[in-house]
Amino acid sequence: MHEGQSYEIEQILQEMRADYWRNLEAVEDVGGGSVSEYLVIRCGTKRYGLLAANCREVLKLPRLVRVPRLPEHLRGIFNLRGEIVVVTDLCPLLGQGAQVIHDGFRLVVIEAGTIKTALLAEFTEGLVSIEEGQVEPLAEGSGTGFRDLVFGKVMQGEDVLVLMDLGKLLGRPELIVDQKEKAEANN
Repeated sequence: MHEGQSYEIEQILQEMRADYWRNLEAVEDVGGGSVSEYLVIRCGTKRYGLLAANCREVLKLPRLVRVPRLPEHLRGIFNLRGEIVVVTDLCPLLGQGAQVIHDGFRLVVIEAGTIKTALLAEFTEGLVSIEEGQVEPLAEGSGTGFRDLVFGKVMQGEDVLVLMDLGKLLGRPELIVDQKEKAEANN
């Protein structure tokens, strides 16, 4: 390789990096409100946005190990590079029935604070940028059973994207499996 060519490549990469950061700053400045990225998933017939900052990775569905006596929304566990992670089905928590799992499902590993779980997603649509000013409150009476898990919605054409509050979701008592209670139940 010619020495001049390597210099050109390095210069091109530096220009690309500079363009990338300029474009990010321009996106943040548009509209005056802050812009956040959300991972869009489907749970049943509804679309939900998960704050991308809390999403660690999206995985193909591994072999799940079912744990006896867990509620229906805790679908099992799997080994993620040496760490045991619980799989949570959002549908029962959101007032829908449990999903029938098939090979096309994905797991979205989410983390907030010290709690980590993998959400069962029928389909992942990808990332979308949403300005703070686009977020609307949920209409009264819509989804009252899970209202505390949602901080708003965004209209995208005729589709509604419901934005989940992952901190509140992971803080719900239904997602905490207390080892002492399980041990006492077994005795």
